[in-house]
Amino acid sequence: MHAKIGIPGWMALVVTLALMAAAPAAEARRVVMATVPWAPFYDPGLEDDGFISELSRAAFRAGGHDTVLEFMPWARAMLEVRQGDRHVLMGAYYNEERAETYIFSDRIYTTSVGLVALKSLGVDSYNELRDLSGYTIGYGRGWATTEEFDNADYLDREVADNNVLNTRKLYAGRIDMIAMNFDRFSKIAEDEGFDPDRAVFLDPPLQSSGLYLLVSRAIEDPEGLVEDFNEGLETIRANGRYDEIIERFGVEGS
Repeated sequence: MHAKIGIPGWMALVVTLALMAAAPAAEARRVVMATVPWAPFYDPGLEDDGFISELSRAAFRAGGHDTVLEFMPWARAMLEVRQGDRHVLMGAYYNEERAETYIFSDRIYTTSVGLVALKSLGVDSYNELRDLSGYTIGYGRGWATTEEFDNADYLDREVADNNVLNTRKLYAGRIDMIAMNFDRFSKIAEDEGFDPDRAVFLDPPLQSSGLYLLVSRAIEDPEGLVEDFNEGLETIRANGRYDEIIERFGVEGS
């Protein structure tokens, strides 16, 4: 009979410590998020910078990271995140071109994107986009609407630097419609002193679009940062923190 040979406790401890030292540890980061003022979703003039800002902070916090949020023009935010000067572009729609440049997080929130016109135009629905080829449709420079709309060369599309300008042009009769987020349009119209009830959201919406974080591929371990955010987002959905934030800001959806 052979004697059973055991490992002394001190040796087991040494082995355990060595394995722990060799294992990569998740490192907390100070994540710099960049975006443009876009009420009611995110804006420095809103409580806690808006509900998307608060959801993003809560998810990163649950994933083990601190955050800093910086507001700037959209084109600059996209550039700085692409170059790695900022970690994250906060609150963007998905399209394939962006997916080649950035890494997308899981969906944070879903909102409707479509076409807005004044009721006086007499158009409240359409069957396909080609039905609208006789109208001038404003859109925001640098904003992704939908793949179909963005590539619809048969439409008379007119670009503006932002959708505040588009909203002014709509009420002034200089364009017939705007392609934009419905919630955003209502907020701009109110802030600009226009009557939102004079406008109609055409049926059907172009799509219900998710809002995501876009993480720079130029930073260290972007995949790990996305994974931490996604896990944090799942955590706040599960523990009720997500719903608490949504209810506090008086918005609907998920």
